[in-house]
Amino acid sequence: MEISEIMTRKVHTIGPESTLKECAKFLEKTRVNGLVVMEGDKVVGVITKTDIFKVILPRYPENIEEERHMSDIEYFKERVSKLFEMKVKDIMGSPPITVSGSVPIIRAGSMMLLRWIKQIPVVDKGKLVGIVTLTDIISNISKSIKSL
Repeated sequence: MEISEIMTRKVHTIGPESTLKECAKFLEKTRVNGLVVMEGDKVVGVITKTDIFKVILPRYPENIEEERHMSDIEYFKERVSKLFEMKVKDIMGSPPITVSGSVPIIRAGSMMLLRWIKQIPVVDKGKLVGIVTLTDIISNISKSIKSL
């Protein structure tokens, strides 16, 4: 079975110049875990809730000095406010990993596992035509196994 048979054709996208605040609001509104980043008609990256969460949390060795501040809600709000002004292009996964619709679902699933990603834009002839998630692939494989 090929990716084109299970992919979602309605893909939520965002531009690289959008702020993380705009991105977070759009992710919440659309109830998806990630957005394909488009510059014109070209896929230039992917941004996920996890990417944003990683930026918001202090990194080690920062976290040793800032640990005491993490319990201070005002400090945390200030930090998030500053970080939310960052641009999508600053943290998006780029260059994007994409597949064509003719790729077998097992191959796409293997790519996701090897690269620690949960979704891949589907691009045919340079045009974004869909998106497939690890959940889509696992659900399809589970259905196939149950029908045996």
